[in-house]
Amino acid sequence: MSSSSNKGTARKAEEVVHEASQLLTGQVPNSDLAMGHPIHPATVHWPIAFLSATFGLSALTVVPPSYYPSSFLPAQAVIPSLAHYSAAAGVITALPAIVTGLGEGYELIRAQYLIKGSWTKLFDDAWNMKDEGGRKVKMTIKHASLNDLVVGLAAWNWYRGYAYPNQALPKVNIVLGAIALPGLLYSAMLGGRLVYEYAVGVQRQGHGKEVKEKEQ
Repeated sequence: MSSSSNKGTARKAEEVVHEASQLLTGQVPNSDLAMGHPIHPATVHWPIAFLSATFGLSALTVVPPSYYPSSFLPAQAVIPSLAHYSAAAGVITALPAIVTGLGEGYELIRAQYLIKGSWTKLFDDAWNMKDEGGRKVKMTIKHASLNDLVVGLAAWNWYRGYAYPNQALPKVNIVLGAIALPGLLYSAMLGGRLVYEYAVGVQRQGHGKEVKEKEQ
């Protein structure tokens, strides 16, 4: 197969991926029209809530009964099952956020590649945060990576507790969850910065687009 045909195949594949990612971001492919509001920012709140709950609840299982604040918290015996089902809810609700986030990330990196002309320059600018585009790419990669690790841990906890949801998780899982919780909150902060500071994903349609056009 010739190099020209390989390039043609790669170009067609990229076009298909681009159109799919546009759908995931709430746009009509190859058009300035939008299908509604940005999708990804609207999908992240439930997984953040459930994942925070599961890691926080798991940590409560190691509190000695004499120190457990039973006056305003559920009975300690039910905490493992609450943590288990919160993990399940967190993983399930995270799936739309992950899928739409992939679309947002792809479109962001694709746009920066088209602007900068090479992967070397794109990743150099991102690694060293040389410009706004580089900062957005680096923050997006950190945001996505942390979220994937956290969701992966929650999925593992869900799997570990599937047969015995009323039993506390092993200590190592609880410790990892205690580490994952601030990582989750930091990732959420990065996502908030991408939206509110850099307007990633929210200035291609609706009122955000109107604001952007007025500023230009």
